[in-house]
Amino acid sequence: MIRLLKLCVGLAAFVGFAWFGSTVKLGPRTLFQHLRAIGQTKESQELVDGTKEAASPLVDGVRRRIAGAATPSEKPAAGKPQDDISPSDRRHLRRIIGSAEP
Repeated sequence: MIRLLKLCVGLAAFVGFAWFGSTVKLGPRTLFQHLRAIGQTKESQELVDGTKEAASPLVDGVRRRIAGAATPSEKPAAGKPQDDISPSDRRHLRRIIGSAEP
């Protein structure tokens, strides 16, 4: 019941904001017209371009992580384990680790 009440109040607030922003004049323009005019200025476009440029390495890294593992042409990073250990070496390592545990 509380969820439904919260949903109705939130929806009413959103509709009220949309109505206010599109119909009530604040000087010569409405709120949304002011925001559009601000967004089209040279300074705001420079801000958007600078932000895209600064964030592009981060975005590229996230896209690579989402896309999957590194391409075969890339070498593995230092410190990462490599899975080219023979089965006999694995058994030997397991014995050494097992004897070291208390």
